[in-house]
Amino acid sequence: MKSLIALLCVLSLALAEQSPVFLWGVNSVAKPSLGTIPQSEFANIIESQKNGKTLVVFLENGLTNKDFTCTNSVTSKSCFARLQDVPEKNFYASVENPVEAIRSLGEHEYNSVDSTGNLRNALDTGNANIIFVTFDELDKNEDRAVCLELHDSVIADITSQMNGKAIFMYTTAPHTALSKALKRERRDTVESNPMVFQNGSTLLMYFTSLSVVNSNGPTTTVLTPQSMEVTVTNATALSVKLTSNPPLTFDITLSGGYFFMNNVMWNGINFRSNHVYSPTDFSYFCGNLTLYGVGTAEEMSTYTLNWNSFQFQAPFGSTTNDKFVFGDPWHCVGFFTGGILSGLLIVALLLTITFIGVCWMMDINTMDRFDDPKGKTITINATE
Repeated sequence: MKSLIALLCVLSLALAEQSPVFLWGVNSVAKPSLGTIPQSEFANIIESQKNGKTLVVFLENGLTNKDFTCTNSVTSKSCFARLQDVPEKNFYASVENPVEAIRSLGEHEYNSVDSTGNLRNALDTGNANIIFVTFDELDKNEDRAVCLELHDSVIADITSQMNGKAIFMYTTAPHTALSKALKRERRDTVESNPMVFQNGSTLLMYFTSLSVVNSNGPTTTVLTPQSMEVTVTNATALSVKLTSNPPLTFDITLSGGYFFMNNVMWNGINFRSNHVYSPTDFSYFCGNLTLYGVGTAEEMSTYTLNWNSFQFQAPFGSTTNDKFVFGDPWHCVGFFTGGILSGLLIVALLLTITFIGVCWMMDINTMDRFDDPKGKTITINATE
């Protein structure tokens, strides 16, 4: 029995994650830096200091104590130059499962920083809640110091907009099954308000978010259409208008049994959509559809139109059901991806080498002439 208890204790210690925590915006309790703060004790510290304010938790992938000593190789300044200047701050070198401790305090929601450095959803501080913020889409630079400096700047910009309405925490993103739960719950939060529009048996459309990004800035405009207007031009063409501000318009045409999306326009900007098509019995689906703006010969367009979990179908007479459902999805990603083609080329190369080797082995011939042991011995006279 004692050995079983000891084994459970060892397993619990092995599964527990000790992470650094940087807390600011509140006069928190100081703790010795050499000891590890238990999960329950840390939860009590945060709960006693929260005082009805919103708690914003920034989650950094692979954050360690060593990262806080990071410096810029060019300027010799700290990678967290802006976080160093925040008031009312405290640093805990080792906390047991800080994210799980925060989650146990009550209701929480999830947000993320997009590729432009802005929050995907605006922070709501009206209710005293807990918000987890991740940087998954912003982590494109392989240099650790550059990533940390960029995150430091983003965190400082976000906190400056809160005007003392929240307290903030910076810690390590969990690596265990909790990490999967965070991603799953964050995805459920984003997709909790999908947009579905249907115009009888003419058109059915679904997506979770729609935005226009201008890389020259950069700026992001989130479109939230309230309705969809469909005009039947003729038997093979539709005109669609999503009533956002400004509205998004495009055409759907029928050709050779396929329906195509054409003439996509928003605020006077045209977007390329020649790759958006599907058979009428199928529905077009794309997890992340990006349409690039049409530029000129002298200058490329800086605008992109982004659809998340986008699916639509225009049956063009193949059904008369006013409440039809999507047919089988026609995915935007083709079957032969770059990885599949590379694998096929490697297999073909190995088969070619094997075939050549087998042919060479089959071409080996044995000797067909031998000395007769009963006959005269073959002698060869060596002469100078």
